[in-house]
Amino acid sequence: MVLILGVVFTTGFTDAKRNVVIDVDGKTVEVSTRYSSPELILHQAGVEMRHKDEFQLKKSEKEEKIIVHRAVPVIIEFEGDRQKIYTTRENVGDVLMDYGYAGERFEAEIDGAAKIQQNLSIKIHDLVAEREREEEARRAQSVETSRGVMRYVGEYDMEATAYLPTDGGGDGITASGMLAQRGVVAVDTSVIPLGTRLYIPGYGMAIAGDTGGAIQGERIDLCMESYGEAMEFGRRWVKVYVLE
Repeated sequence: MVLILGVVFTTGFTDAKRNVVIDVDGKTVEVSTRYSSPELILHQAGVEMRHKDEFQLKKSEKEEKIIVHRAVPVIIEFEGDRQKIYTTRENVGDVLMDYGYAGERFEAEIDGAAKIQQNLSIKIHDLVAEREREEEARRAQSVETSRGVMRYVGEYDMEATAYLPTDGGGDGITASGMLAQRGVVAVDTSVIPLGTRLYIPGYGMAIAGDTGGAIQGERIDLCMESYGEAMEFGRRWVKVYVLE
């Protein structure tokens, strides 16, 4: 007994010709075909399907239509990595959804409703990771003081002068209402707000409690306990740490 194996090829033909409308590249092509497969119909019409292109088949009683969606290159930038992808999506939000960047954790620099354009660059931020990095950086900012290691949120190089509690009006009351004494310093409130805790190496812990007409910008006036101390200090540059 001889066993004969046969191979059946599917041609995708139908018995009767029909007209199919193809929307592609901004124009409409009508083709008369016996093919039932959209891929074969597109090939018959000379429509080349490129990388990541997609088509949509629509049938109604009046017509049969194939709509070709051309994929365009888009750059996704995330955490220093640039990924080139091809997409047929119409807006940024849909692309982000496709690639797993949806939800409150991620934020794109382009609005999600923005239309996709060729070679559009979409930069995405991981808000959780950024907050963690900021927190780590904040914890890393510390300075050794007379009260131990303290964290700071900012630092300045400032030109410093010295004053006595009896300077100015002579009543010893500062702009904040505090008594002028060692540790109370005068600042420009547009740089350092009143009430801010400070640490100044060589001077010590301080609080921004006063202002002065000559104290503008990155300048600071340090209250001293005696005239001799103030004269010895003179005018110099100091590092000012803004404490948490």
